[in-house]
Amino acid sequence: MTDGHEGFCLDTSALINPWNIFYAPDVAPGYWSSIQRLIASGKVVVSEEVREEIEKVDDGLRAWTRTNVARWHPLSDEVQVAVTEIMAKHPRLVDNRTNRSRADPFVIATAIVVKAVVVTTEGAGSEARPTIPYVCARMNIPCVGVLDFVRQAQIRLSS
Repeated sequence: MTDGHEGFCLDTSALINPWNIFYAPDVAPGYWSSIQRLIASGKVVVSEEVREEIEKVDDGLRAWTRTNVARWHPLSDEVQVAVTEIMAKHPRLVDNRTNRSRADPFVIATAIVVKAVVVTTEGAGSEARPTIPYVCARMNIPCVGVLDFVRQAQIRLSS
């Protein structure tokens, strides 16, 4: 972790892509048991808005989160204030026409409030098409990909 940040805040992509592509539970069960343990200990937080995105698809990840995620970070007043500031600076972060990336400002805001490093699989982005890493870079919020998260959190992929 970096600069006094005490934990990690997971974006939806940091759950969906490992589940479907990188670390499927039958291949890397240690990843998922570590995620469960890190959430329970408070070292990893996941926004309620991420839960809402995961709930939209009836799949194994939704079932896993229902059973294994002990707590979701609530939409507190502090998070709402941070979301307002983020959207004022980066109004294109959420595509209101398609409801794309709806949880993104909440992920960043939650990371700000709890002083966490954002974890995402999103690409770099631009002013015209901002992504989580793009906004984090402009707001000096640490942001890493899943592999760096695995290394920094010292996750072992075998159970």
